[in-house]
Amino acid sequence: MTSRPLKIKNAARQAITHTSPFAQSNRAKSGSLLIFDCDGVLVNSERLVSRIEAHHLESLGLQLSPDEVRALFKGRTAGEVTAAVAEMIGRPVPLDWVFDWAMLTANAFVHELKAIPGIEAVLRHFAGQNQAMCVASQSSPARVALSLRVASLDGYFGSNVYTASMVEYPKPAPDLFLFAARKMGFAPEFCTVIEDSPVGVIGARAAGMQVFGYAADENANTLSEAGATVFYSMEDLIGLLTERLSRQ
Repeated sequence: MTSRPLKIKNAARQAITHTSPFAQSNRAKSGSLLIFDCDGVLVNSERLVSRIEAHHLESLGLQLSPDEVRALFKGRTAGEVTAAVAEMIGRPVPLDWVFDWAMLTANAFVHELKAIPGIEAVLRHFAGQNQAMCVASQSSPARVALSLRVASLDGYFGSNVYTASMVEYPKPAPDLFLFAARKMGFAPEFCTVIEDSPVGVIGARAAGMQVFGYAADENANTLSEAGATVFYSMEDLIGLLTERLSRQ
């Protein structure tokens, strides 16, 4: 089996050589942009989703622990997960299984989802400085909207929410980050990304953006190897971002 570090290096190589249609922008605002991933950075959905998926996969005959599910699927789109599951079971995934997966996830979010500890203080601080901010997520628009609403974070972003469904290639390709930057009106070199997965870090770095990797519940070495500046607590993020923004 291919090692995880090698997979990260291969993904990084592919992301760097991929040419995004959003690489060129005709307009760029002055100042800077903060781009936040959603799952694992804004909301504590990662382990919640892995638990749901592990249990739901049993109905397809797959016996995987939540940790195994997380290792396989973290940072992947719903389409990528569905394709991987189909390959594992050797047949197409039934549509009613996909529907039930979405409903089980939504129900769990409504009852259990919380904002990542300390993230609201970060958002409140930078919103108070009129700092431009947006979300760039692998999840579907409906799932991101639900996540932000349940966690009471939607007011910080408004309509500035961008998802993998809006571009041809999801993370680790740079497309989503470049698309978000273009829509917000900023050149990539003036964008800073906050991620928690190597897949996201690789995509942001391929887009030419600085990345901070949140390692409270992720392997710090894999984030660092992917190209992130690692941090462990949201309490540290305000200082890190303030220093970064002061140099732009």
